[in-house]
Order: sequence, then structure tokens, then C-alpha cells
Amino acid sequence: MTARHLTTITLNAAIDKTYFVPELVPGKANRASRTIAQAGGKGINAARVAHSLGEPVVATGFVAGLNGQMIRSGLTQEGISHQFVEAAGESRTCLNLLNEATGESLEILESGLQIGEADCARLIEQVKLLAESSSVIVMSGSIPSGGGSDIYQRLIDAVKEFQVPVILDTSGDSLLSGIQASPFMIKPNKEESARLTSDVIQGGADDEERLHQTIRHLAQAKQIPCIAVSLGEKGALVGYQGKLYSVSAAKVQAVNPVGSGDSFVAGFAVSLHRGYDIVQALKLASACGASNSLHSAAGVVMPDEVASFIEEIEVREIASL
Repeated sequence: MTARHLTTITLNAAIDKTYFVPELVPGKANRASRTIAQAGGKGINAARVAHSLGEPVVATGFVAGLNGQMIRSGLTQEGISHQFVEAAGESRTCLNLLNEATGESLEILESGLQIGEADCARLIEQVKLLAESSSVIVMSGSIPSGGGSDIYQRLIDAVKEFQVPVILDTSGDSLLSGIQASPFMIKPNKEESARLTSDVIQGGADDEERLHQTIRHLAQAKQIPCIAVSLGEKGALVGYQGKLYSVSAAKVQAVNPVGSGDSFVAGFAVSLHRGYDIVQALKLASACGASNSLHSAAGVVMPDEVASFIEEIEVREIASL
């Protein structure tokens, strides 16, 4: 029997550059004290975390041009397997300016490459081939121009025959479309969850009862087994198999929060790969997010930190859905 691996899909892969600036002053030349450059994009960040936790993972998606070559070579150097689809144009560069004086960050994200229907068709076939040996598939991030907001919906539908759980981590119209295909898990924030159910549930995004109703509606009406609504420093609310869970956040002094959501997703994906129960899965996911925030680059976790945070994080069943 072929060994199973995790698969991550990054439609809009990038070269991620983080500039550490002692103090970010508008209107003046700001010199970076140091710079980090690595292959990036939400799915690639998730692949990096899974690899750090010792699990087999294959990264796919679109790459293009010289930046695409750098993305491939960077992942190869990290020991992360990849099978990308080559598109025309140039993969994007994304900048994160980290103000060391305040700890605040400013992200500048290029729009990325241009793709067409032929590119989407080739990716769907690539993902179907990978699905045959996948234990879980993570689909995450923005969509390149020309991809269409329904591309995630099409990808989820394409792999249903393989009965592989899909984690969808995106936003906007691509999330609205993607949930129509009933992925196994989604991870919206409060504002995104409010948009998903604005036609049937009234109330503000901060209304706790509304969040409960939102998770209940998505679980039942959209047939999504796991809905994790991230609450930032307050942790997360998670609906799973008819129950609602509260997940605490580890207390950390964040160095760079970029990539913590991707690390949460990766921790949950690894848990599915390992066959963990829901409490174990949520603890590992939250611990991965906390570990990532302690590091300068996105998608970086340390197994010893993760193990320590797992002991700190509390998962409580608080209601039925």
C-alpha cells in the first residue's frame, strides 16, 4: 500500500520577504537591520509546518517565471517535496515590514500571476493524481487573476471520489463559493463567518450567540463537519460533529504573527493524518499557531515549543450544535 502524505495547494505562491526595520518612519529612508526571504503563500507555510513536525507533505499549486524557480529551489533546499504547475508570467513577491520598535507589521502583497482555464484544468488533474495517495488536502490562500472565484469549489468537487478530507482556508468570494462543495473544515475569522451567514443570521460579528448560530448553520446547512472561527488572542470557537468547543490561546510575546493561522491549519491537518481525536487536534493546531508567532519567518515552528504549548492550551466542550 502506498504511504499516505499531506498535500497543500497554494494557488498564488510567492517569494515572502520580511524586512526588520528598527523604526518605520513614513517619508524617510528606512534601513532594514536584517531581511528574510523564503518560499511563501498560505499553503506553502502549512507544508513547512507539517514538514517540521516530521510528516510527509507535497506542495502543489501554480508557479511562474524566475520567482517560480526560486520557490521550487527554496522548497527543495528545505527538503519539502513539491509538484507545481507552471503558468505564464511571474509569481508574486510579498513584503512584510516589521517595525521592531512597536512590533507592528505592514504587509504589501502583489496580485500575482495571470492564469487561464487551461491552467486550472491542469492543476485539477495534478491534484487528482496527488489525492490518490493523500491523507488530507489543505487548500488555502488567494486566487490568481483569471482563476475564477469557483476554483476551490471545483478542486473540492474533483477530489470527492477519493474521500480525502479537505481543509479550506481562504476568504471573500472564493470562500463563499468553496463552502458550496462542503469541505471537511474551514477556518474563517469573526468577520468572514458573519459574511458567510449574513443572509440567514442577524447580529454583529462580536455577538457570541451569533457566532454559535453561525457555526451551527454552516455545520448543518452547508454540511461542513468542522468550523474553526479564529478569535485572535482569545483563541478559537470550533464546531465539530454536533459539539461546540472553546480553544484557549497560549500566552506568548509574539515576534511576528504572520503565518500563525496557516500553522494552526497545518497542525490540524497533521492531526487528521495521525488520526488524533478532536481535543488532541485542536491542542496541536493552537500550539503550532503559538510557536509560529515566536519566529521571524512565517510557517516556522519548533517541535519542543509545540509540545510545551500543548500542555498549556485548554479545549472545553461548551455546547451542543
